[in-house]
Amino acid sequence: MSDMKAFEIHTFQSGKWKIDSVFDDRDLALFEAQRMDESGRYTGIRVIEEIYVESTQETKTRTIFRGSKVEQANAEQLQKAKQTRANAAKAKKKPQGDVAQRKAAAKRRKVKKKSNPVRLIVITLIIAIAAGGAMFGLQFAQGM
Repeated sequence: MSDMKAFEIHTFQSGKWKIDSVFDDRDLALFEAQRMDESGRYTGIRVIEEIYVESTQETKTRTIFRGSKVEQANAEQLQKAKQTRANAAKAKKKPQGDVAQRKAAAKRRKVKKKSNPVRLIVITLIIAIAAGGAMFGLQFAQGM
């Protein structure tokens, strides 16, 4: 039994890491990752080594290469996350206004169309007249 190794090149774009390619040769994966990093096309590049140990049926992973921009991208993502959390905390602490304003707003959201009994009666009469007309028309058509 032998351990199996794979080397994944991950790219970072639009705030997300994504697997770009997989190699079974470490040197080739590192060469390609360095080439991709120097191209400037991606915000970040990293190579992840995955080792599958057959005897324990476990997979071990570790990062063996990080492109020069990765640390900057990670810092930017961390800063954005902190800012989002801070904004959410501020929004929770804002005063909600007086009770009357909140009740009025809740009432506006809950406005439902009230059923009108006259409307219901008119609809019922229209259906009854249509049904009667249909029955009369069938009787008339049969008599011809």
